[in-house]
Amino acid sequence: MQQLNNLVNSLLTYSWLSPDVGTRKELCQILLYRPYLNCDQWFDRYWTPPFVQQTYPKPLIEFVYNHLGVYTGLEVGRLRPSDRLVEDLQFPRICWFDWGLNLCADFYHTFGIDISEQFDETGLLTFADLISFLNLQLGGRTTTPSLEAVQTALT
Repeated sequence: MQQLNNLVNSLLTYSWLSPDVGTRKELCQILLYRPYLNCDQWFDRYWTPPFVQQTYPKPLIEFVYNHLGVYTGLEVGRLRPSDRLVEDLQFPRICWFDWGLNLCADFYHTFGIDISEQFDETGLLTFADLISFLNLQLGGRTTTPSLEAVQTALT
C-alpha cells in the first residue's frame, strides 16, 4: 500500500513540476504568425542598434537563442524582446520547474560565471529584461530598446 501511495504522490508531483504541454502547443501556434528569424537575423534585428543603444555580445545572444528553446519548447527566433515572460510567454506553465537552475548551470558552463546567487526570475518582466540581466552578469551595461525601435521592429 505504501508503494502505491508513493507512486501516486510521485505522479502528482511530476505533473505539478512539469511543463503544461497544452499551453506550450497553443503558444507555439500563436507564435507561428510571427516571422521566424535564425540566430543571426534575430541578433541583427533586436540586439544591435538602433533597437538597442549598444550591441549585445553575440555569444550571449547565441547562448540565449540555443538554450531558451530547450527550456521553453518555443522557437526563440519568433520571440521579441518585449514579450513578457509570464503574461505572454507563460514561462511558469511551459518550462520545467527548474529552468532557472538549468539556465544558471548552462551559463556557468558556457561563460564561467556563477549567476545562481543573483538570478531571480520573479524580478524579470520581459525577454529583454532576462537578456539585459545576463549581459550585466557578463560585465555589460544594461541597455533597453527605444520606443521608436520597438514600434519599427513590430511592424
